[in-house]
Amino acid sequence: MAKYKLQEMSNLNGIGEKRVFPKLVTNRQLDTKEFVEKLHSYNRAVPESIVSAVIADIGTCLGEMLAMGYTVKLDDIGTFSLSLDFDDNKPVEMNGDDDKMLYRKVTVKDVNYKSSPELIKLLKRKTVLERDMGGVSRLRKNKYTLEERIGRTVEWIDKHGFITLQEYANLNNMSRTAASVELKKLTQGEEATLETKGRGSHKVWVKAGSNS
Repeated sequence: MAKYKLQEMSNLNGIGEKRVFPKLVTNRQLDTKEFVEKLHSYNRAVPESIVSAVIADIGTCLGEMLAMGYTVKLDDIGTFSLSLDFDDNKPVEMNGDDDKMLYRKVTVKDVNYKSSPELIKLLKRKTVLERDMGGVSRLRKNKYTLEERIGRTVEWIDKHGFITLQEYANLNNMSRTAASVELKKLTQGEEATLETKGRGSHKVWVKAGSNS
């Protein structure tokens, strides 16, 4: 049985009417081995090693097809496609109608996933929801203003040379998602406070104009 809680959320500016929405209380995350064991229980005639190999091959083939520009639809599961983003520190705004935004570097940001109607129907039929005990959960307001977060970040970079996404989130009492969105904003425009170095798991942020 899945559980949910009611979460209170203000608008983006933290003002105005507060809305309440249901949020899933995650049981825990299953790893591949556990998922293979559960999948194997549907057809024990197929060895677990074969099930595990098929899942691995699906991941490899899916990656290769997406890398070639295909979208992939798996019946009863959903449709997968690439999500792209700029991989440079140039402005994302056009300078005018004639701006062709030449010499831009683009990279893979993520994978888009759209669940199939069949999967949604299955979930609605199978899922039994129970409310978690307690009242309405309230999101913690950030204890620092944007200016304070920038100041704290600059001090951190002056001391350590750079800051990672997780360090920014911890330093400023934010979730990784909110920190990622804010860091992206802080690297855009002519008056950008920060700039990025590296990519992927090695991506860090330094002060704009830094030669480090």
